Amino acid sequence: MGAVPLLASVWLVGSGTHPAARTDPHDCHCYLVWDGTGGVLVDTGTGLGARSWLAAVGEVCDPAALRGAIVTHYHADHAGGAGAARAAGLSVLASAETAAALRTADESRTSLAVARAAGVYPADYRLAPTTVDQVVSGGDVVRAGNLEIEVVDAPGHCDGHLVVLVRTAGRTVLFSGDCLFADGRVSLQAIHDCRLDRYAETVIGLAEREVDVLLPGHGEPVLHGAHVDIGRAADSFRQLIPPPNVLHT
Repeated sequence: MGAVPLLASVWLVGSGTHPAARTDPHDCHCYLVWDGTGGVLVDTGTGLGARSWLAAVGEVCDPAALRGAIVTHYHADHAGGAGAARAAGLSVLASAETAAALRTADESRTSLAVARAAGVYPADYRLAPTTVDQVVSGGDVVRAGNLEIEVVDAPGHCDGHLVVLVRTAGRTVLFSGDCLFADGRVSLQAIHDCRLDRYAETVIGLAEREVDVLLPGHGEPVLHGAHVDIGRAADSFRQLIPPPNVLHT
């Protein structure tokens, strides 16, 4: 397993499903952005595969050279590895809601308790309390070397969800966490803070961004014409109809 190149400055370094980047079956996709002068990690998985994604990052650059790890939201498959990132010397950047939940490893706020009971995570899996080094929110720009990384508020899938926009090699790349997926799908769950009205506002707003590449937290990347996929989801929401759900039984 190792770093899988997706674009000139983007690698998949962790995943629960990708055969060449698999770190742990419970991990989300973890992405490395590195342009030779600086970069960031986007999402940290559960922590169960942290040793593997750190090794994959090391194939591309010195992890100590990164600006930090941006956590899109506080669900365990994206945020559970934040403590491992800090232990490796990376700063952790996240929303205020994610920072509060990780500080106390709140299993109710993060829906970990109900997800574990549903069999999503191993019975013995727990979040470890973790400090977020920098709270970020919509409109913030994180600079890493020559890269300018825009943070966008994207609630809906859960409270405090962020997405990340990076413009590189003349293309706009959206790291969407669990907000948007290939074919205009979304992630709706029966949890306390999945809010359909806010989800609609988020997706309709992202459809105005003219995104070229969509790199979701799970599933297939969209490496060309991603605005079509995002527009499909936005059009559905405009008609007051939830787009197709990436989750199924």
